[in-house]
Amino acid sequence: MITPRFKLTQSDSSVTIIVRAPYSNLRDLEVSADENVFIFFNSPYYLRLHLPGHILEDDFTKSSFDSDSGEFTFTFNKANPGEHFPDLDLITKLLTPKITVSDAEDARKIEILTNQEEQTTAQELNEEFGFALAGKKNFHHVSSEFRDVFEVDPREVKLSERHKMRLQYEQGKFNVDHYLSDYIENEEIVEIMAIKSPWSDLRADECQFGDDELDFLKNLPNTSHNLSDEQINYCHCSLIDVLFAYCYDRRTTQFEGSSESGWTIIKLAASFCWLDVFKDPKEALVSAFRRSVIYPLYRNFDLSQTIFTDLKQLLALGEKYIIKCLIEMHNIFLKGDCCRYIINNLFIKDYIIYIMKWDKTKWKDVVSKVENTTVEKVDLGLNLRELEDDVCDKLGNLTSLNIHDNDSDDTEDSSSEDSDETSSDSSD
Repeated sequence: MITPRFKLTQSDSSVTIIVRAPYSNLRDLEVSADENVFIFFNSPYYLRLHLPGHILEDDFTKSSFDSDSGEFTFTFNKANPGEHFPDLDLITKLLTPKITVSDAEDARKIEILTNQEEQTTAQELNEEFGFALAGKKNFHHVSSEFRDVFEVDPREVKLSERHKMRLQYEQGKFNVDHYLSDYIENEEIVEIMAIKSPWSDLRADECQFGDDELDFLKNLPNTSHNLSDEQINYCHCSLIDVLFAYCYDRRTTQFEGSSESGWTIIKLAASFCWLDVFKDPKEALVSAFRRSVIYPLYRNFDLSQTIFTDLKQLLALGEKYIIKCLIEMHNIFLKGDCCRYIINNLFIKDYIIYIMKWDKTKWKDVVSKVENTTVEKVDLGLNLRELEDDVCDKLGNLTSLNIHDNDSDDTEDSSSEDSDETSSDSSD
């Protein structure tokens, strides 16, 4: 059966469900609403929703069908008028009942029993990677095909050593000449920084999913993630890292993207290419700033600060807009020939599903920490201030030398003129 595209809206007293099922035979239509369960069936379409509140199927229920668009519209009164149904736009979580913690534990026990050998091998290899370090796959099958995506193999490098190795590797990749060139000759960078972000004037309540996004969300599995506090922290901090990389790509392509967007996002996000994690938002931001002056085309600390402002604006728009950005990243990684789609399987899909059900209070605490975080040049460990001061001193000396040379030329010209005048007077 096909899950049709659908969306929901609400008023204080009613809930409206719009189902797109083109080429339907109205004689086969079956619709029912029982408390919080809505069922739509019209072969080959089947939809079963579990709403966050109760609705009534009674004489006041309204239904209509638009033959041009293939859309059915059903309006039901709420059992409790005035009740707000939360997250109706996060449609994935409505598709099936929420899996309880006990259900998740039982499912995990079955998984462990049926995959005991693979689980044991994974533990021996210390395979900690992917969304919240869930590591659901044996990396042996990943590393052989996706060498151009990852810069580390978790089978060979333990998580405790991964962070240290990344810092050392970055240190060797830092190009002083490129950075100083972007520091001195930065007219193009200044123009990029001056572009107005589309997020600056957008409000959270204006964020709506488009049809393609709704199609994507309805096809996601409605699963739950049973994460430890440590995993939740890793998950939140890595999301900051990923969204900074996304913001960098957007601004440096005038918010339009490019054929290099996939490379840029993965390269800047250590969570992706190094399978690294962070202990707090500050550490994630320092990594993002650091990589932004080492790898991409534009390497300028002031530009990174502007992108940090973009990130704060994006976070202020709320979780729905974050999901929109993640869906866009998912589409970016599907393009090209570098197998970047593996990031969707290891991170993006799980992030989207998780965000729909996460603890909003915990996430708000993370956003608050980001708002109150400052990143200085000294935090990056690349001696940026010293390098800038040194080049400024050299430029200052060069300028002084040029001025001195010009003064000398003026003096010589003046002496020559005086000599000519003296010679002329003598002749007279």
